[in-house]
Amino acid sequence: MTECRRILVVDDDADIQALTSTVLAGAGYDVTLASNGSEALRVVHGAGFDLMLLDINMPDMSGWETLRLLRADETFADLPVVMFSVKGQVRDKVHAMQEGAVDYITKPFVIDELLARVERLLDPALRGA
Repeated sequence: MTECRRILVVDDDADIQALTSTVLAGAGYDVTLASNGSEALRVVHGAGFDLMLLDINMPDMSGWETLRLLRADETFADLPVVMFSVKGQVRDKVHAMQEGAVDYITKPFVIDELLARVERLLDPALRGA
């Protein structure tokens, strides 16, 4: 990885935040944390993120609502958003893609899978671009 890519992790669980941040930072990513959808929307406006990991079930504003508001804003229409949830049903994954997410990771996640998916999304050569 030649440049430091920025990832916004949005999750209300402090343990998930800590683990995700440690794993991603250890792989060389610049990680910013937000605890809910409202905070995520404030933070995303202040910096250029390359990817967002977005939990679905959060207080204040769900991940679904956060994703809809992001997609409604032209500035963030192309920001890759990966839904990040304990919900692992196929219908949840399909709904995420229909709402504009680029991927879906079920928690608890496998570290190697998380890193492989993030790398694929952030590396143009792996995306086929």
